[in-house]
Amino acid sequence: MNKPLNHYDDGEDIYYVFEYLYRDADNFKAFGHLLLSGKITDEYIAELKTYLDYDEYFVAEQVNIPTLYSQLWKYSNGPTLADHAFHEFLSLRPAVSEEVLSLKLWGETPYMLKAFRLANQQSWDCYLSVHCAAF
Repeated sequence: MNKPLNHYDDGEDIYYVFEYLYRDADNFKAFGHLLLSGKITDEYIAELKTYLDYDEYFVAEQVNIPTLYSQLWKYSNGPTLADHAFHEFLSLRPAVSEEVLSLKLWGETPYMLKAFRLANQQSWDCYLSVHCAAF
């Protein structure tokens, strides 16, 4: 059954938070959150994971998701040999009211699934990342 993961189903907009991270080869991490509108089911998340490398990795530039690696550059004064192209999917969860008010809306849930599906069909392309071009 395609039941939404949250309990809001009264005709109002439903919001979710896509949580992801960038972890460099030295295990330094930067976290990100995107606000999505629409409905998400267990099946949606299962399908999304099939489009990721090893159920979790993706190239943010390829799906128009803000990259996070530059958050680490303030500690290293720019890219390092520990940097790479892949971000990690963490979770999709219902947004709380504070997040709905504070996060900019990234897009709708069907658009996200379509973007990941297309990227997977084209194969994840690390050359879209500054890190493949830099070294």
